[in-house]
Amino acid sequence: MKDSETQFVRRLLAPEVAHNPVAFYAYISKDFGGVDAHHVFLYDTIVTNQGNGYSKHTGASTAPSTGVYAFCYTAYSSGEHVAGETGDYGEVAVQLVHNGAYKGSIYVDTESHYEEEMSTGFAILMLQAGDVVLTMSGFAGQGSFHSNTG
Repeated sequence: MKDSETQFVRRLLAPEVAHNPVAFYAYISKDFGGVDAHHVFLYDTIVTNQGNGYSKHTGASTAPSTGVYAFCYTAYSSGEHVAGETGDYGEVAVQLVHNGAYKGSIYVDTESHYEEEMSTGFAILMLQAGDVVLTMSGFAGQGSFHSNTG
């Protein structure tokens, strides 16, 4: 190679990927009574909110970055009227909603006094930055619902 020539070297570099973990764990802190149709559940006690994606004021988890997210949600109804409710026993459907589209559903229904029912749903979703995920009732629920904080 001559001194007057310049050598160009091309290097292929992998793009730097920022590792900003996103996770939240929150729960409803008090037992509560029947809910209206399309009631958005507000998990008022936040234990973990890595990445600040969850809002206890809106009940929504907003994806701060594009990626794969896992969601686990549980409903627990009671045949007892623990929240001052009267009438029928506990029954509700809880739906996982991603940008307005249903992605999963669980259902609990008690038919007698002292009966308890629990159901858990799990979904893995590919989200884009800014996507919103929340849980809401599928129809008007009745009776009482437990929150186990202990």
